[in-house]
Amino acid sequence: MTETPRVFHLITRLLKGGAEAKTIATVQGLEGYEFTVGYGAEADPDQVAALEQDGIRTQRFRTIRHYNPVTTVPAVLAVARYLRKHEFDLVHTHSTEAGIIGRFAAALAGTPAVVHTVHGVPFADDRNDLLERFILACERAAAPRTDRIVTNADAIADDYLRRGIGQLEQYTTVYSGIDLEQFRDVEPAVDIDGDGVRILMVGRLADGKGFDVLLEALEQLPAEAVSVYLVGDGPQRAFLEREIARRGFEETVSLLGYRSDVPAIMAACDVFVLPSYREGTPRVITEAMASGLPVVATDIAGIPEQVADGDSGYLIQPGDETALASRLEELIASRERRQAFGAAGRERVTRFSDEQMLADLEAVYQELL
Repeated sequence: MTETPRVFHLITRLLKGGAEAKTIATVQGLEGYEFTVGYGAEADPDQVAALEQDGIRTQRFRTIRHYNPVTTVPAVLAVARYLRKHEFDLVHTHSTEAGIIGRFAAALAGTPAVVHTVHGVPFADDRNDLLERFILACERAAAPRTDRIVTNADAIADDYLRRGIGQLEQYTTVYSGIDLEQFRDVEPAVDIDGDGVRILMVGRLADGKGFDVLLEALEQLPAEAVSVYLVGDGPQRAFLEREIARRGFEETVSLLGYRSDVPAIMAACDVFVLPSYREGTPRVITEAMASGLPVVATDIAGIPEQVADGDSGYLIQPGDETALASRLEELIASRERRQAFGAAGRERVTRFSDEQMLADLEAVYQELL
């Protein structure tokens, strides 16, 4: 091992999502390591610039693409060549595609230690069955090439083990952490000024996040009772604009795009929703709880370890717009319940601090190195 351990992180896309935020927080927060961050064809220039300004090397691999099996073998070979050249002590992969590519590349390069973080479960009812079987086969094949599999929740580890991915002793749970203080005592955003109860959803505008479920649920609620704000950007923006217009929600639903002032937006809202079909342990739910917002989210992956159903929010099944509408209706009708759930969430969220996340990852690194 080199005097200062050299650690290579590899992620499929370096965009502005939860997996990227956790990866960047890790390389910026852990001291005593020389980090390099590799990423695939899709990247946000601001994310790359932020890393490089912090003295962290970056490397782009154009053959790493989101669910593109054609480029998988060339990507494995490209990453393996890079790993051999730079002689890293540890490879830490993130997300499905980079996790598979990076672990096979590390095996080819002979990297001494390999860690993989599962940020979100890639298996869901709304996904193509053939693709699901392909991903499962790849995950099973990559697991023996992994020293430690880090999950964002115990439930995710249990799910992977039930699917025959790896062995129990390989798994460690490290909750995604945030800077809790950023979400406390924040001045509300002045442009969040809609009438009624203000409902917020934050996430990449992409398939699987459940925006369609939220719009269907809104059909069952009186329009004058709510104002809805969607924060984020992505490939479904044009579709959502059309759907909002088609349903006559122009006065009810606002698409705010990407915003850097999420704490202020949360401070101005009353309820947070995340009706996703697939997740890990979403940082954005932690942020909402730290902001004192009641949460309505799907009962999947690590979310039940964040949201206590009936105490700090409500859990629903994926795709159940009727249940979402019913739970929102209850929260709209009762300010007292919203306040009680929000207070419970603030108490519960302390286990999801960035300090705890970094300490847990440091322990994994030290054990392997």
